[in-house]
Amino acid sequence: MADFLRSTRWDQLMHNEPLAVALGLLSHYALNNGEWDHSSHLFVVFSPLVFCALVVTEYALDPQVMSVVAALQVTATIVAVYLGTLISSILIYRAFFHRLRKYPGAFGARLSKLHSLRHVVPSCQYYIEVEGLHRKYNSDIIRTGPRELSVTNADAIPLIHGPTSKCRKSAWYGGAAFLEGTSLQTTRSKKEHRERRKIWEHAFNAKALREYEPRLNRHALALMEKLKEHAHEPRLRISNWLNFYSFDVMGDVGFSRSFGMVEKGEEDELIKSLHASMAPLSYTNHALWLLGIVLRTSFGVKDLLNFMKWTSKVLNERKKITPNERDIFGHLMNPESEEIPKHLNADSRLLIVAGSDTTAATLTWLTYELCTNTTAQLKLRDIIDTISPSKSFLDAEDLANCPHLDGVINEALRLHPAVPSGVSRETPPEGLTLPDQRYIPGETIIWMPIHTIHRDPRYFPSPTEFMPERWTDEMPEFVREKRAFMPFGTGAYNCIGQKLAMMEMRTVAANLVRLFDVGFVEGEAGEKVVRETRDCFTLNVGALDVRLTPRRWE
Repeated sequence: MADFLRSTRWDQLMHNEPLAVALGLLSHYALNNGEWDHSSHLFVVFSPLVFCALVVTEYALDPQVMSVVAALQVTATIVAVYLGTLISSILIYRAFFHRLRKYPGAFGARLSKLHSLRHVVPSCQYYIEVEGLHRKYNSDIIRTGPRELSVTNADAIPLIHGPTSKCRKSAWYGGAAFLEGTSLQTTRSKKEHRERRKIWEHAFNAKALREYEPRLNRHALALMEKLKEHAHEPRLRISNWLNFYSFDVMGDVGFSRSFGMVEKGEEDELIKSLHASMAPLSYTNHALWLLGIVLRTSFGVKDLLNFMKWTSKVLNERKKITPNERDIFGHLMNPESEEIPKHLNADSRLLIVAGSDTTAATLTWLTYELCTNTTAQLKLRDIIDTISPSKSFLDAEDLANCPHLDGVINEALRLHPAVPSGVSRETPPEGLTLPDQRYIPGETIIWMPIHTIHRDPRYFPSPTEFMPERWTDEMPEFVREKRAFMPFGTGAYNCIGQKLAMMEMRTVAANLVRLFDVGFVEGEAGEKVVRETRDCFTLNVGALDVRLTPRRWE
């Protein structure tokens, strides 16, 4: 066989640079057809093997002529030509011939999503950069990646996120396949999502919410009692206490297991691991190929793996008990099955993150806005003081119908959405035609940045002003397009726990202003929370220090 290969001058074929060029172009064509984002680990594993195999083959064909060093040199030359051709072809195509070339955006964004990383490191506030890009190019559609667009046109919301949208979840969600099951939020199958959502709806219907109310009230009351204990301190990190509260609620309502963080006044070690594990999510939207590598190794995700083990343990322990009060997983788990499906492990992580971090972040920003806008705080207090004035603590039922309170919460959600970058979708193969007749090609990744849309003057006049009245009968003209308000998402994938979250936020916000005058620490204006908040899919909110002055309700 070796003689045959020599006779066909196989070694010359290996040295044929035009062949390497052709293979590079062919590889580019293959990469343009298919979803490769989560196959990067294959390149890492097989590239060294292929290179070594080529060196061995080159040397073995004529060991008397070819030294090992020469075989390495020849193979390296061929690989360099191949990779050079592949990379050049990709960059030229993306820069000048791509289907999205007509849309404005930074030139670097045409070439690679890595261009965005310079706006992510170290602040992790890319949503602010996106807002600036839309202003810079004066366009509601800009190109933010090789095959990615950012769209802020409210008319496009039904087409991209509506219940009958033909768009599907993007490849970003595919990373969840390596996290021991997909959650309700990460599954890309519309059929599977519909079926599983029906089960979740039992856990969040009106009857279930009424069953959760006593626990919400207990945890909110416990929080207020702890705040009273610390109220005379010159500096109180209220962002920590709001975080303790939201996780305690979700542990209790979700699994009949409280973390006891409010009682202890400190963050549970596993919640620390959770927050640490979410940091890499700031980067994966801009280097999605890295996600496939990271999730298959323990490198950089030790905290996430520990948190996954813990949630699995919690579910197994929950399976063995029958709590006195019905909880969310009591609706989700099959009592007749001894096994816990993998997707429920994923759902448990979803519940803790989406049900806790988002609420804590919104309450923190709400407190920030009330400290910044003291007139708004006083007006809210005056209204809250008229509700059951004989009671020292207002429970969820007392606050179910207070439009101005809801307006304060909605305004905090508008200015500081808990998922500021929004969620990504992929257009169907045939593409998408917007109401203004602009065409978006098929298999394009689309982001609708909620932070930017919520601050668009076309939809919300005076967009940067904290104006709760825009959500009431007082100033409805300051909400011109209600479709543009989507802090809980919209369409079939909207947040199923939004009513529960609103109950939590009403109870805490109302009792906070009822019991205390809330203000910034002397000489500060909440700079830390503005500077340190990170976008880790959900907001990992920065530190907010305040001073609390007890009122007569104490």
